[in-house]
Order: sequence, then structure tokens, then C-alpha cells
Amino acid sequence: MLNSILKYFYWNIFKKANFSQGSEEEILQIFFSDTHKGFYIDVGCHHPNRFSNTALLYKNGWNGINIDANEKNLKLFNLFRKRDYNIKALVSKTVGALNYYYFDESALNGCLSDSRVDLLLSENYKIIKTEKISTRRLDDIITECKVNHNKIDLLDIDVEGHDFQVLQSINLHFYDVRVILIETGAQEKNIIEYLLKFNYHLHTRVDRNCIFLKN
Repeated sequence: MLNSILKYFYWNIFKKANFSQGSEEEILQIFFSDTHKGFYIDVGCHHPNRFSNTALLYKNGWNGINIDANEKNLKLFNLFRKRDYNIKALVSKTVGALNYYYFDESALNGCLSDSRVDLLLSENYKIIKTEKISTRRLDDIITECKVNHNKIDLLDIDVEGHDFQVLQSINLHFYDVRVILIETGAQEKNIIEYLLKFNYHLHTRVDRNCIFLKN
């Protein structure tokens, strides 16, 4: 209990910068040094501050759409990201239903392959529960939020292995996305080839994440 309270105050009250797991935040600050009120979409947002690539952008005046399948996570977003649309949804390329895993480390929650689940279990993480959740396309969620423009400064996708399916659920011919930050994992080659069709190039790798810029 004490540890949870200390973590809450550390991430939500005391910490003012360096929210990303790696150097993503620092790189994004360079890209967006001339953008003071940008717009982001964060799919698999997890937490408004902990491991967040959009936390500092929000503190700098940005706003956007945060999407997570875990309703518990979104309660914190409703508290700390009041300028944002905070949406409970499981995003995928096609509308249907998928198994969603909840782990004792909530940053690992997601629609995972059997091999990924086995790996996490071998590393002593524990499954709390699984749930079958209906999926939605990202296009439909943006429309629901009544975004009155097609310009997105940052699309951030981190959904533990389901990232390519999320990426394919937004119409990149219609939406003008300046920067895409995505956890590529084993799908990196496919994602690079896919984004080339929309005139994006790979700029930077940060651990399992790749940052793509529009040419």
C-alpha cells in the first residue's frame, strides 16, 4: 500500500519531465520545438504520466485523444488530462472481438500472442484475468470525437504486439500525421514497408520503438 502511494505521488505530483521509458520524450521535444499547441493520438496510453510519450506535450499546452482498453487506466486520464478525449476502446484493423490480457504489471496489458504470453509468464509476471473485448477502428474513434481537422502532429501506438493492426485502422491518405511513434517488435519490417507507401521514412529507433517522419 505504501509503495503504491509513493508511486502515485512520484509520477503524478512530483515528476515534471522525463516521463518516457527511453529517450522518446527528448526526441519529440526536438521535433516539436516550434509547435506550441499540437494534437496527439495516444493508443495504448496506459497512464497519464508513467512511461508516457505525451505527458510533457500535454503540460506544454497540447491536447488530443487517449485510448486504452483498461477502464481503470482512464480514470487517471479523466483526472489529469481534462483537455483530452479519453476513450475506453480496443483498437484493431477490423471490427470483431479479441482476448485482452491483464497482468500484474499493467504496462504489459494487451492482445498478446501465445508466445508473448509464455515469455512474460517465464519472467514471473502473472495474468490477473482475460477478457473478450469488442474492437473498433481508429478512424471511427476520431470521427466520434468530432475532431474538426485532419492534421495530427503525433500518433503514438504502444499496444504490446497488436501495433501493426492499430496502425492499419487509420486512413493515412486522409489524416495528415506528422510523426508516428510505434512499438514495432517483430513486425518492424512489415511496418516500415507499409509506411513507405504513405511517404514515411524511419528516422530513429529507441529500444523496441520506431519514430517515423513524413517526407
